[in-house]
Amino acid sequence: MDSAGSDPLRSALVQQGVLLGQHATQLNTTAQEVGALNARVAELLTRVDDLQREAANRGPVLRAGIPLDPEPHANNPPVYDGDPNACQAFLSQCSLVFSLQPRRYATEEAKVAYVLTLLSGRAREWGIAVWRARAPCCATFADFRQEMAKLFDRSAQGDEAAAQLSRLSQRRCSVTDYAIQFQTLAAACGWNEGALRARFLEGLDDVIADELATVELPRELDNLINLALRVEGRLNRRRQRRQSTTPWRHLESASFDAASSQAADVEPMQLGRLRLTPQQRQERLAQGLCLYCGKAGHFVLQCPLKVRAHQ
Repeated sequence: MDSAGSDPLRSALVQQGVLLGQHATQLNTTAQEVGALNARVAELLTRVDDLQREAANRGPVLRAGIPLDPEPHANNPPVYDGDPNACQAFLSQCSLVFSLQPRRYATEEAKVAYVLTLLSGRAREWGIAVWRARAPCCATFADFRQEMAKLFDRSAQGDEAAAQLSRLSQRRCSVTDYAIQFQTLAAACGWNEGALRARFLEGLDDVIADELATVELPRELDNLINLALRVEGRLNRRRQRRQSTTPWRHLESASFDAASSQAADVEPMQLGRLRLTPQQRQERLAQGLCLYCGKAGHFVLQCPLKVRAHQ
């Protein structure tokens, strides 16, 4: 009876063992799946971090679900080779590019690297040296700009610019070239509007200044420069028109003088066969009269009285 009673118990224990083995297998499989999921999550988190860093470098792609407008195109500044008179202009153009494309050049490192790609000659040698040395000036564009200007910039500033401006005059250049030089120095010397206006007038060519003396002058320097440019343009157009008509006038006058001289040489006589005095000859030439008969409408070579007289 004991043996009979123990068989169901043993059978139940065996069945429980089988179930426990199955549960253990399932738990092991689940643990492996959880591990794989954890690895996948970690991989996705790493990818998200990479995308966030890229987004930080490029700027936001979307704002409230709306795509951002593309950044405006900006031409690269001319390559800078270390010219001391072009340093400020080059750095200012680089700043303009960064202002137009803030997402493209979102980091200070990108800005400095961009400037380095536009250097040549001795400027490139210096730039590459400080970049490789990880010099402090490479930390930000502002620091790099300051250090670069300290080394290369020799443009006139302050008192030096004022001295050059006080000596500047148009001479033989155009008003456009004169105005460019004037405003470049004016931006660096700190003079007030009235002083700049008076100095600009003083340096103008006499022909332009004489034309401006006949009109009411504007009170602003920019408007005064624009007025001088318009006056120069009108004078140039007038000169071109005069030059285009002058050759024809010269040709007509020369033809008339030649015909008159030839006629005078051939037949320097008036009607009645008396020789003309120099004064009479000049008067007839001035009035367009025939040197032979003294009448208008023809010259001596076509004079009908002269033709009949020689028949």
